[in-house]
Amino acid sequence: SNNNEPCGRSTMKKSAIVTSISFLILALGAFIESMKLPFGRVSAPAAGFFPAVLAVLLALASLFSFVEALRGSHEGAVQREPLTWKKIVLTLGSLLVFGVVFERLGYLLATFLFIIFLLRAVERRSWGLAISVALSASIASYVVFGLLLGTPLPAGFLQL
Repeated sequence: SNNNEPCGRSTMKKSAIVTSISFLILALGAFIESMKLPFGRVSAPAAGFFPAVLAVLLALASLFSFVEALRGSHEGAVQREPLTWKKIVLTLGSLLVFGVVFERLGYLLATFLFIIFLLRAVERRSWGLAISVALSASIASYVVFGLLLGTPLPAGFLQL
């Protein structure tokens, strides 16, 4: 570690690099799996379209995060709560659970619960904020992808 570096900065940089690589690997895996589904076209998306687009966006965000971590761009950033292995494991675990319950619970409920979990258990936000963000994000994404783009999303037991 550099002598001019404040204590913990090197650890934060390593953590940011490991996290960005982990999410890049997750994105590549999700993209490969999404390609097993019919893709369709932008004007007529099929089941694989939505997961493939999200996987590409996650991969791009991971690459940008990786480059930022290598450049040490955290120096001017507002001090945030440090990223811990617990948060990484909780996030990756919740993604796996989301994938398992997605079909059974349906898009809206699975997405709503997933976002609440991330905001409450991982980020420790208030119940009010977690519920309002989860509700608005799940409904807004359903409107965009399910209704406007016509992407087939599982209804689960809600059968909307």
